[in-house]
This record gives sequence, C-alpha cells and structure tokens, in this order.
Amino acid sequence: MTLLKKLQWSFGLLLFFFVLPVIAGQLPFNKQASTPIKEPEDKQVVFAATNLPEQSALEQTKEETKEETQGQTKVETQDQTQDSSKDPFKVLLLFTHSQESYQPVVKAASGKAAVYDEKTNILNLKDTISKHFSMNGIQTDVLDVDVMKELKLKGKSFPDSYNFVRPYLEKRLQEQSYDLVIDLHRDSAKRNATTLTYNNESYARIAIVIGAEHKNYRWNTAYAESLSAAMNEIVPKISRGVISKSGDNVDGRYNQDLTKEMILIELGGIDNTGEELNRTIAVIGKAISKSFITGKQQ
Repeated sequence: MTLLKKLQWSFGLLLFFFVLPVIAGQLPFNKQASTPIKEPEDKQVVFAATNLPEQSALEQTKEETKEETQGQTKVETQDQTQDSSKDPFKVLLLFTHSQESYQPVVKAASGKAAVYDEKTNILNLKDTISKHFSMNGIQTDVLDVDVMKELKLKGKSFPDSYNFVRPYLEKRLQEQSYDLVIDLHRDSAKRNATTLTYNNESYARIAIVIGAEHKNYRWNTAYAESLSAAMNEIVPKISRGVISKSGDNVDGRYNQDLTKEMILIELGGIDNTGEELNRTIAVIGKAISKSFITGKQQ
C-alpha cells in the first residue's frame, strides 16, 4: 500500500467516527430518549369554569332584584301606612229639636200616638245613624244635648232652640274639626209627601234646608246639593231637594253661619215607620261616602 492510500484510508476512518454521532441522533428509536421528561405541574382543577362569570352575574341579579323587591315592598308598606293613618271623614250630628218624634214609632213603644215625646224621639236614632255611617267609613260624633228638655228646665220656648244650642255647637267646633255637620229634624209633613216606594220597599224621604241669610250660604248649599244628588242616584226621588229659607218668620241661619260644612236634614215625617227611617239612614251614609269620600279619591 502506498503512502497516499494510507493517508486516504486514515482520513476516511476519521471522517466516519466524526459523522457517526450525528447519524445516530437522527435515528427514530433514540429520539424519545433524547427528549427531556417534563414534570407535571400541580394545577387546581376547576369544573365548568366557563359558567363562573354567568353564575356570578346571576347571583348579583338576584341580590339586586331582592333589594328592589324589598325597596318596593317598603314603599308600598309606607303608602299603606300613610293611607291608614289619614284622618277619617268626620261627621258631627246634632238634634236641635231633640224631642221630635214619629207617630208609628212612639205608638209601638208606648201605645200612644205623638209627634213629640220625651223618651221616644229623633234623638234615639243617633246609634242607628252612627252604625250605618261607620259601615261607610264615616266617623260620627254626637252633640249629645237634649235641647228641648233643657229649654223646659230653663223656662224657654220652642223658638229659642237654635239660640240655645248655638254655644254648645260653637264650643264643639272650636275643639274639633269636622268634614260635615248635620242637624237632624223630623218634618211635619204627612205620609204622602214623606214616603217613597222603590223596588217594593218603602223609604222615608228627606229634604235639606239651608238658611240663606248668612255668609256661608253658598258653601252650605253646595254641600246640600251634592248630597241630595247622590241620594237620588241611589234611590230616585228619595230626596225632595234643597230648600233655601229666608225672610220673615224663619230663622234664616240655622246656625249654619258657624261652619260652611253644615246642613239641616228633615228625615221623614210624622207618619214614617222605624223600618223606613232605617232604610233612608243607610242611603244617607252611602251618599255621604259617594259624594265626599270615594268620589273625591277617583
């Protein structure tokens, strides 16, 4: 072997050993071993993580809704409390001619017929009136003075009735405020003028009297006309209307100058029965409510 071939052989052998590691690194069976093993990371597993923002929003909405509902309930409760705390419609009753009576009622009680009676008279209707008024949301006070009894004790006569009761009424009006003041009387008219049949039931008709000789005249008239109209809507023609009085031989005031909310009602006449009076009192209560309570709220 010549020197040149020896050099070529030696150079080839060296090149082989130099290239061998490179070739071995590319072989498939050795690739996995050459890749370092990565240790698993210690991660917290969260299930349905994509629902968390929606769930959070839902919970927030629930809380907001709860707060709104509580707030609304609080406002409604406050409104109801305010409604319930409102002053009721207050009526003052008085009976200037306190011993006016109804013949059938007196006869049933004592066996005699009389148009004036010390025991069985219009003053006895105060409890019945208060009951019917209460059923219609009306608070009723009574100026509980037997005027005609006091007149006799003091030696005064029938025409003195309005002047006698005036200081009692004036004092009460200074102490209390009322939405309506009613002086109740019994008319002297006969049955044909004071009785009405409606739906097979009989009623005592009413008339409302207003004194026209004082400053409150127009106010009193407005109250009277409103009540009269409301009663006739419930039972047609149960009210005979509003009668204005002035001139000679009449009072002309009937103490209505003390308050613009005062009216005088002639409740039936001398021949009306207790049942007829009771039905009409029920209508008066409903009409007051319709005219001055529910009617104003609508």
